[in-house]
Amino acid sequence: MALLLVAVLHFIPDEEDPWRIVARLRDALAPGSYLVVCQACSDAKPELASATMKAYEGRVAARSALRPRVGIRRFFDGFDLIDPGLVWLPEWRPGSPADVPEDPRKFWGLVGVGRLG
Repeated sequence: MALLLVAVLHFIPDEEDPWRIVARLRDALAPGSYLVVCQACSDAKPELASATMKAYEGRVAARSALRPRVGIRRFFDGFDLIDPGLVWLPEWRPGSPADVPEDPRKFWGLVGVGRLG
């Protein structure tokens, strides 16, 4: 079984405790299942991330939650991260090292895959 939370968790604000939601989903998975998370990350440019969120929320009804790496890593509690771990989007198993841009943080997203033991 695989639970794919790709480009979805940044629409659940911290106040709604997305970590509890993911933990509840994790508890329903069979051992050996996988979790895939792709989440917008605020670490690349925190000052710009805050301004971007405010501008976005001023134009649409949906709320957003760019999170730091440590907050995104928490979604994998109870899972063993698969190599290469929680990395910027272009760093997830590129075809060759040349496929990774000089600054992969400019893609704003972290991605990881974890296996439930």
